[in-house]
Amino acid sequence: MAEKSKTSQVIHSHVEKEKEKVQNHKEERKPVHWLQINPKYMSVCRYALFVITASILIYILVSHWGETKAFISNLFGVLSPFFIGTLAAYFLIPLVAKIQGMIERFITKGKAEKIVKVISIAIAYVVVLGFIAIAFVFVIPQMGQSIQELTEKIPSMYRQVMKELSYLQERYPDVDFKFVDEQFNKMLPNLMNYGTNLVGSIVPMLYSVSVSIVKLAINSILGIFISIYMIYSKDKFRFQAKRVVYAFLSEEKGDAFCTTFRECNDIFGAFLISKAIDSLIIGCICCVVMNIIGLPYSVLLSVIVGITNMIPYFGPFIGAVPGVLIYLCTDWEAALIFAIMILAIQQFDGLILGPRLLGQSTGLSPIWVIFAITLGGAYFGVLGMFIGVPVVAVVAFLMNKLISARLSGKKVRALNEFGEQKK
Repeated sequence: MAEKSKTSQVIHSHVEKEKEKVQNHKEERKPVHWLQINPKYMSVCRYALFVITASILIYILVSHWGETKAFISNLFGVLSPFFIGTLAAYFLIPLVAKIQGMIERFITKGKAEKIVKVISIAIAYVVVLGFIAIAFVFVIPQMGQSIQELTEKIPSMYRQVMKELSYLQERYPDVDFKFVDEQFNKMLPNLMNYGTNLVGSIVPMLYSVSVSIVKLAINSILGIFISIYMIYSKDKFRFQAKRVVYAFLSEEKGDAFCTTFRECNDIFGAFLISKAIDSLIIGCICCVVMNIIGLPYSVLLSVIVGITNMIPYFGPFIGAVPGVLIYLCTDWEAALIFAIMILAIQQFDGLILGPRLLGQSTGLSPIWVIFAITLGGAYFGVLGMFIGVPVVAVVAFLMNKLISARLSGKKVRALNEFGEQKK
């Protein structure tokens, strides 16, 4: 009896399994409804819709470039306080961190962090704004005086140049100096006409300059308050940025993105800040040496040399050109002394001061530095020559990181510096 019951249970279970197989087969053969959405094709449709929308938007912006340019210019004007504040915070955060670290190390011993942060921000702004005030009080008036003296000496410089040309023509009669003489004769009436037009339009120009100065002052004040808030709340901004990154990326990719962004920021910021300090020192050295030697227009030419020193390699020579031309019109010996002085300062900067301040902040070879300066200057002028090198350094770093990641999954033997495979 027991054997029959066991046999019936086995038969029943076998029948049930066969029924399940038939039911599954029917479900598999069940036709798909035409409204059923396939997630794979839905994702493709989203990407296609995004590409089409972006293409239409780009076409509209390019086809109406005048309106687009005006809109962008107006937008930059409205948001200029935020740009000023962000730029000021970017440069002041390292200074605030240094001051805060010194106070915590020698005075508070790690206590009262919020109060120390506020004091550090206040000290940093006092130092920077004090330096700007000194520049306005002492440097700018002397620069204006030098420009006024040069303007008054234009006729005497013109006579001196013509005298030198006549002397050269007497000494070298075979050489034709008529072209140079004609150009100088055309230049003086043009300068006189420019001066006459300038006097006639002085009132509208003063009004425009006054309005621009007021707008700049208001934007600068707003930018200072915005930068103070950004420096004080930088940890909160960093946390919010990380939340956005990790919301759209996995943990591994988010860590890689944050690390890469931090390294790019270190490269870009280290170069700009170090180069600004280097240029400030070079400008001060140039001013001191010119005063010791007794060369005129020391403040004006030192400011030009310091600003152009931000351009690697070519900056000191670009800054030397105005001084050499000015001195050539008055005293060729002073021009020679100034050129030798700039060459000596450039050697000091390139061999001693620059490596100590900059180090390997960019890691670019000279050919890439020249490429960055040329490309940046061609498309963005002097500003492009300033920031071209750190931008190219960041791009080169990202390309090197991408190539290294691509090669890490391939069986490629290591290469030496000459591109040959190591044994």
